[in-house]
Amino acid sequence: MKAAITVDTRKIDYADTRTPSPDPTQVLVALRYTGICGSDIHVYRGEFAGRVNFPLIQGHEFSGVVSQKGKEVEGLDIGDRVCTDPIVSCRKCPACLDGRYNACRNLKLLGIDMDGGLAQYVCVEAEQCFIIPEAISDRDAALVELFSIGMHATSISRIEPGDRVVVLGAGRVGLAVLQNIQLTSAEKVAVADISPPKLKIAESLGAALVINSAEMDAVKAVEEFTGGQGADCVVECIGEADLNVVGGKSPVEQAVEMIRNAGRITLLGQGPHSYGVLWKTLVWKEATIVTSRTNLGEFPRVISMMARGKYDTGAMVSAEYPLERTAEAFELVDKETPDVVKVLIKAV
Repeated sequence: MKAAITVDTRKIDYADTRTPSPDPTQVLVALRYTGICGSDIHVYRGEFAGRVNFPLIQGHEFSGVVSQKGKEVEGLDIGDRVCTDPIVSCRKCPACLDGRYNACRNLKLLGIDMDGGLAQYVCVEAEQCFIIPEAISDRDAALVELFSIGMHATSISRIEPGDRVVVLGAGRVGLAVLQNIQLTSAEKVAVADISPPKLKIAESLGAALVINSAEMDAVKAVEEFTGGQGADCVVECIGEADLNVVGGKSPVEQAVEMIRNAGRITLLGQGPHSYGVLWKTLVWKEATIVTSRTNLGEFPRVISMMARGKYDTGAMVSAEYPLERTAEAFELVDKETPDVVKVLIKAV
């Protein structure tokens, strides 16, 4: 089969490799679309050294068609269109035994810790596959994993009726979070970013206020947005501390100042920096910080919502590339161009 193989830091070769064969509990999926995620770029940049070994076939957000199945597989048939939850958990650590497999101490991901979807075929455990209804295209099915991250963050944030919510970051994850919050009964949502094109998308997706943090103080803007009360919840989807924003505060610092007393902060953003936070402010507010990682069984609900047209998938996709041009696609995403959100690779 053909595959886009990351052979070294910022080097992807399009080459022939062995087509895998499914184990008894696995299926062989003929790939259709694979999304490029922020984690993929971290791997591509060599930032997962020590965890990731090259050569590697990346890609953990994908859709495809079952082309072979192991002898023990039930519930899936050859020809079924599927998307796949990429989490591989140990099922033995305290987190797994507590039902929190997304926080598994030994967690592995397809496309990061083992070969993934930037190829013509990939083998996956049948229990990780979810059948795609006819109402969802192959392209949109590759976005289910991204929206599952947004749904999990929304659920763990305990968004309640009438909440005034702020989303920090209008990138791939931030926009997925925004769309899931719009499915709740939150009163209104503000989105902050430094990219005018992405803020324009956020506005088109229903954000009641968009804040360009490079031009205005986001904390003050949220104070006005909430009538001086502060946000009920802030969902932080940036992770970088060294950003050129008015006020010079890191995203987490901003979140602590934005929330009301007894408010809630959910952290998704990841980055290499430490965050300076005035903990005294957080304690005085008796506010809560929780973190959100990947998804925790949200695939079926996301598929249901997507099939009913509850997500604007078109707003998320900036470009599509054929498999043989994967290296070019990664170069585009690596540049962090302000108007690029999600880039998809089409296998066929």
